[in-house]
Amino acid sequence: MKNDEIKQANRKALPKFLLFAVVCTIVGGVVGYYSGHSAAKGGLDQLVGTMKEAGAFFGTHIAPWLMLALAVIVPVVCIPIYRSAKKLVAAWDGEDEDISDTVDRKLSAVIWITSVALIVSYFLIAASYSGGFATFDSKNSTIIFFIGVVAFFGIMAEATIIQQKCVDTAKQTNPEKKASVYDMRFQKKWIDDCDEAEKIMIGKCAFKAYSATNVVCTVLAIVLAVCALVFDIGFLPSLMVCLVWIVNLSVYCKEAMRYSKAGNKIS
Repeated sequence: MKNDEIKQANRKALPKFLLFAVVCTIVGGVVGYYSGHSAAKGGLDQLVGTMKEAGAFFGTHIAPWLMLALAVIVPVVCIPIYRSAKKLVAAWDGEDEDISDTVDRKLSAVIWITSVALIVSYFLIAASYSGGFATFDSKNSTIIFFIGVVAFFGIMAEATIIQQKCVDTAKQTNPEKKASVYDMRFQKKWIDDCDEAEKIMIGKCAFKAYSATNVVCTVLAIVLAVCALVFDIGFLPSLMVCLVWIVNLSVYCKEAMRYSKAGNKIS
């Protein structure tokens, strides 16, 4: 690309960027003004207190039951999908690509659902812990807390077993895959067993995830910075988001530099 073309592309994109920056500045100014106005009247302190009470109630009385519900819902939703994929594999002649693709989609959906459920359970267990040792002051709260803990470990077991079953089924349609889901280097071995087309697909998906993570981290960093000022949440939430952001960016840049070397193969 020539220098004139580069400048032309920059001039074309610059107005939209400036407009976006101006809009963000205006929104930030309006939010800051009304936050300061509310704080001056004392309404903000009341809002913060209400939010803390709501959070404590959620962590003590709702989060454990949500984990229990999740522990029930995950197998109810995932097992029928897995079984339908298993039936397709049993009837597969080894040649029909449509059946193979359908099986892959079903198994991917199951892995997606169980992974999301596991992540949500981590949030819910943290919410349950947020009550601190005061949770054990009440017998009912203690019982509910331990129900949540048991449900959390149940979700972990369900996710592990269901995903193991999905991986084993995927191996039947992809006999070149040898890695066990219980292997500590499962992901690396699985990618090593993939062909070039699969590796390209994984690369595209990874870049999409990388881009989405950058956007989400940007938004969260801004929101949490404002919340630190307005709601006095401290800097720890922002630190965690920025840590994830830095790791995501650093790993991507490191791998990009490594693969950009001449003669380096995708592996």
